[in-house]
Amino acid sequence: GVDDYYGPFDAHNIFDEIADDALVTQPLKIDWTFWCHECGGMSSMKTCPHEAKDRVLLSGTKVRKMLSDGEDLPEEFSRPEVAKVLQAYYATIKAEDKVEIKLSGHSAK
Repeated sequence: GVDDYYGPFDAHNIFDEIADDALVTQPLKIDWTFWCHECGGMSSMKTCPHEAKDRVLLSGTKVRKMLSDGEDLPEEFSRPEVAKVLQAYYATIKAEDKVEIKLSGHSAK
């Protein structure tokens, strides 16, 4: 998306417009998910009682900005082999072809 054009859970809300019997499967509407150092794994706001300082929470926009800026992704965010592929791709983008990525709203946290 562009800036905060889409809300963080708009992908959930679109399913409210579809009749319950129109889908073969049902969507799972999961709250924010993140790595929690205290839990020692992936958690959500519903399952984790710990504080924000214990969590690694990254939006897709923030990840794209980190990769575009040549920054390493936190080891808790992605398997090393996946991060390596993403970093290699972003390294091939010429400076003049890069799009400025601005963090705002929930992405800036």
